[in-house]
Amino acid sequence: MLASDCPHPPQPRGPIHLVVPKRPGADLDLLRATLEGVSALQAHNLVWHVPRQRGDIVQLARNAAEAARTDGGLVVAAGGDGTINAVAAAALHAGVPMGVVPMGTFNYFSRENGLALDPEQSVQDLLQALHAGDLRPVQVGYVNHRMFVVNASVGLYPKLLAERERASLRFGRSRGVAVASAVWSLFRPAAGRRWRVVMTTQHGAEVRHEEHLVTTLFVGNNPLQLDRMGLPQAQQVADGGHLAVVMLKPQNRSAIARTVWNAATGQLDRDSAVTSIACTELTVAPSSWRPPQVKVAFDGEREWMAPPLHFRVGTRPLWLVAPSPSVHDAAPQPSQAVVTMPTAPPSAQGLGAIAPCRGSDVAVWPCA
Repeated sequence: MLASDCPHPPQPRGPIHLVVPKRPGADLDLLRATLEGVSALQAHNLVWHVPRQRGDIVQLARNAAEAARTDGGLVVAAGGDGTINAVAAAALHAGVPMGVVPMGTFNYFSRENGLALDPEQSVQDLLQALHAGDLRPVQVGYVNHRMFVVNASVGLYPKLLAERERASLRFGRSRGVAVASAVWSLFRPAAGRRWRVVMTTQHGAEVRHEEHLVTTLFVGNNPLQLDRMGLPQAQQVADGGHLAVVMLKPQNRSAIARTVWNAATGQLDRDSAVTSIACTELTVAPSSWRPPQVKVAFDGEREWMAPPLHFRVGTRPLWLVAPSPSVHDAAPQPSQAVVTMPTAPPSAQGLGAIAPCRGSDVAVWPCA
């Protein structure tokens, strides 16, 4: 079933349930004043959902989505891709639509959907779409039981995210810090862990097996992010029904620098160290050695999962309350300012079953 063929959820008419993440140094009072200062929002019953600890965001999002289902309201994520992930998963499970107020570092989900990055403007656009009944279906992906809206991966990328989080705690949350920590992660000796990938392709009765040694398996669901990296699968993901799979093979340090440059300049499709395909689903399973768990990254968050890992396109879409694309003709470019959470002053066994992958199947396991 195509996303657009799925029935709309009930139109939200009740309170707006706003889910806000807890971040070091975040000034929630300033955020509250900023959003409640939007005149159009003052006519709505606004319910704030703020976690006591950072790890509470998933359960908090579930509570907010269930409350929205009970009172016919709307659940809104005010944060970056990690917060959006938690709220989106909860909204999809509860069968309610969601809205977004972008306040992250990269805001890939928001920019792909043409949302304004200024908090006040995004709230005004959200309310306009809510009153007009503007709902759009958004494709989601899954890795085992966890949903993702932007990407999911195993290998080097989860380590990169952990390094980025440490750098953000020390130097602040910004795009420059994120990029610098990513480069540092790639050059560290710990970044050399390798994974063995077997790709099986079938053309009629002929079956071919290809083996690759890689440092990362990356599965993308965001056309904007894929396009910025120069990957041709971006259009297939945009058309719906596909995910993009990217494999990066081991390299020396000078080659790593080249790959980083190619990714930053949108030329990753020209990089000999990169293999990319489009698929609907794939299963990642160990061969002879099975680790009890592997670390998986999804939408900037990380979780240990027991293999095999099954990546797939969701059968039901996420319904997003957002204005028609004509309101913002194009998604903001990466060079534009990034809106982040207001901060306080400094003081204050064999290969398992393989799922279809658009003519290609992929299995991956860590090298012993």
